[in-house]
Amino acid sequence: MKSWTRKLNTPTSRKVFLCLFVLFALHTLIQNFFFTTTEYLGDYNAVILYLASESRQAELNHSLTDLYHNVKTRPWPILLMYADDLDEESKRSGMVDELHESLDGDEQARREFVDRIEWVRLDDWKLPDNMPHDKAEVNPVFEYAWPGYHMMCNFFATQIFHLPRLMNVTYYMRLDTDSYIHDPLCYDPFERFHRHKLTYAFNTRTSDPSWVTYGLWDLLDDYARAHPEVEANLNANNWEWVENREKGKMIDKDFPTYYNNFEIVKIEAFRRPEITAWLEEIQKDPLRIYKYRWGDAPIRYATVQMFLDVEKEVEDFCGIAYYHNGERQTCSCVDD
Repeated sequence: MKSWTRKLNTPTSRKVFLCLFVLFALHTLIQNFFFTTTEYLGDYNAVILYLASESRQAELNHSLTDLYHNVKTRPWPILLMYADDLDEESKRSGMVDELHESLDGDEQARREFVDRIEWVRLDDWKLPDNMPHDKAEVNPVFEYAWPGYHMMCNFFATQIFHLPRLMNVTYYMRLDTDSYIHDPLCYDPFERFHRHKLTYAFNTRTSDPSWVTYGLWDLLDDYARAHPEVEANLNANNWEWVENREKGKMIDKDFPTYYNNFEIVKIEAFRRPEITAWLEEIQKDPLRIYKYRWGDAPIRYATVQMFLDVEKEVEDFCGIAYYHNGERQTCSCVDD
């Protein structure tokens, strides 16, 4: 035992122990650093998503090119959701090849970007069974775009939160095919959203005219009166009724919206039972969306105001240089 003690007490041995101690300390420091960084950056995942169609390929390429140049995030998947018009694999691969060829920059960056694209087939893309399927019988608002436009409204208003591909996804950022972020964004939108502990982010408030929201004011009024917790949340969010909330007089009033062709959503929050119940209430009468063309924008606005703490959970990402049927940037881009 004494011989071993003498051997461990030699200058060489002390140096070895010192080196081992330093290596252990460095290992612990590096491990803690990466754990902390991963905890901050990696305790969520995200996707960017579009509803794609063959007829909108050119504008989709434009939007994706802007995304490639101007929005720097980690390499999250880009989901291109589609229906039967893109069932042929050759059409989908051709669209990706064309995008790849149209991008500039080095080959590795171009390839890494298009490799993020993932096609998601919407198998439930159809009219509800509990309504007429003949356009003449339905006599819909926006009859020239029926039923595709109305199916899109229903999908983004009520179905997207339960899309199987999104079951284990924390956040999604939606863009339409004609949504253009045309200047570099000064922050990673997902990191900002996560850092600010948000549930919903938008870029612009607008309104939908009464002829595409017929009956929505009255439904919201009835629902809030029947659910005191919804009434209380609307009041806390300073909800403004029209026409002194008098039933029948709100019919011809515009309804406020989030212009949700750009939005970032904490998906799990919109799967809460009380939100699901509200959206199911809307769907009880499919003509609300499929005849009167209630859009996903006013429905999203009502849902957020009914169930979220707007001051704490909702933010206007107004600094995004965004174009959709007009310029939508309303403030300077600041990374805070």
